[in-house]
Amino acid sequence: MKIDRFWVIQIVIIISLFALLIGSYLFSFGWFADKSPRLASIAPAPVEAAATAPPAAAPVALAVASSKPPKLTATCTLTEEALSSDTIRASLSSSDAVRQSSCLEFLQAESLAGDKGAELWLGQAHHHGWGVTKNLEEAASHYRQAANSDDLSVQDSAQQWLQQLEQEQAASN
Repeated sequence: MKIDRFWVIQIVIIISLFALLIGSYLFSFGWFADKSPRLASIAPAPVEAAATAPPAAAPVALAVASSKPPKLTATCTLTEEALSSDTIRASLSSSDAVRQSSCLEFLQAESLAGDKGAELWLGQAHHHGWGVTKNLEEAASHYRQAANSDDLSVQDSAQQWLQQLEQEQAASN
């Protein structure tokens, strides 16, 4: 049996469509899919305190629960954003004081954990007065700590910011 050129082309088309189908599955659900849970997609279960507590204790339990707001974890991003230089800069330079303080708390915690990139951002916050009082000595201290980083990009950036800060101080004197 001889296969015409037409049928060879049809078989190649079918095989390539099948490969696309399998590939799209692997990239969306299978091996190569991003399996990390999204923070925004995970919703906390509703609490039914009134249904489980005795009738006399329910008002007291609700009063105690409403008097203590839940503590949110400090972060520099909104719920679905990835952490990047742009989101950190947007949070620090934001006019929203809660967002600024949350980002500063996050950066301070990262700095205490040894992240020199966070030191660089803390230096910029003190340099520009983002969420804190503008303090050039404190900014220089953070820049010097970031300049001791093993990461060359952080080290280079910290040295550039420190040089700019020193030029600003020399110009103001």
